[in-house]
Amino acid sequence: MVSTARSIYALMKLLPVQRKVVLITREPRQITVDFRLLKESIRRKHPGHRIVVIKHRKLSASYIPKAFREMYHLATCSGCLVDGYIIPVSILNHRKGLRIGQIWHALGAIKKFGHLASGTREGPDPRVAATMRMHQNYTFASASGQVPASVYTAAFGVPAERVLPLGMPRVDYLLDQETLAARREQILTRYPRLRQTAESGGRIVLYIPTFRRGKHIPYTQVAAAFAEYDAANTLVLLPHPIDKSPLPNGGRTIIGTDVGVLAWLAVADVVITDYSAVTYEATLRNIPLVFWPYDIADYTEARGLAVDYEAEVPGPIVHSAAEAVETALSIGPPDYREFRSTHLNFVTEKDGSLPLEPPACADRIIDALELEE
Repeated sequence: MVSTARSIYALMKLLPVQRKVVLITREPRQITVDFRLLKESIRRKHPGHRIVVIKHRKLSASYIPKAFREMYHLATCSGCLVDGYIIPVSILNHRKGLRIGQIWHALGAIKKFGHLASGTREGPDPRVAATMRMHQNYTFASASGQVPASVYTAAFGVPAERVLPLGMPRVDYLLDQETLAARREQILTRYPRLRQTAESGGRIVLYIPTFRRGKHIPYTQVAAAFAEYDAANTLVLLPHPIDKSPLPNGGRTIIGTDVGVLAWLAVADVVITDYSAVTYEATLRNIPLVFWPYDIADYTEARGLAVDYEAEVPGPIVHSAAEAVETALSIGPPDYREFRSTHLNFVTEKDGSLPLEPPACADRIIDALELEE
């Protein structure tokens, strides 16, 4: 099948190249903040280029006709950006000079992925990864700091010089106070309980755990622990779209899946997490973080962690749902400068202070495509 696809693609490459940028995402529900900002940058900097956004699907019989569409646009585009592992991007032999950028879908990584996780219980099979040329063909990958850059070098299997200090478009979104204030108002209007919490001096606590394939996440434990405290506080649970874990009903708990994670950071007072890369986004918003890695021994064995967890996570590590909630409701303002000075130093000041002006990451990434005027 792979050889057939390459043969068909070789014929497609004979077609004329168009003034067109292809953005391919694995986000099935909506266009991400990152792609929205990239589209705005392309329209502003290269108004003569058409933009094609493709939502990549997993391999199945229904995917085959969609694969031909992806191949056609790859064969005829001026540049391509992806936010995950996209099979046609990696297995096909592309036209010389086609620049392909990997922006990934997170500002950094705490858990292993890609080649770093190859051979682990939850990671890709090394033989399949080799056959599918996993994460090959990137002209460059974008990183927001030196620690993520080193992780991406290993996870994507690319030379260090191909990981560029470009950041992610979402950095500008998270640092845009006017945009986030408007988003906050929208969410408070949508959820009157949250407005009541904010106005009464209570705390809005997000619980954003990492998805576990085939395992339940203890949302109900967190909600039960939360119920022991002042009713002025509100807990927002953000399960993964395919997570089947039991969820609590009503009370002072909101299931927040109808609003994106980045938007929720506009209202959050505290975030409880474990291995999620939301850690990075929260530090750009100066939101206190509490880490509850309740299954760290099993998770480390099953997938592995990309960083020294205890040394690197920028917040207290707790050992129970009760301790997580207690800490979340009492924790004070954080100082993330040390963390940002190594994990986000491509988009902050050298000492980790937040930049005085947004770094225009979307423009940096589009410039790296080197599109013709």
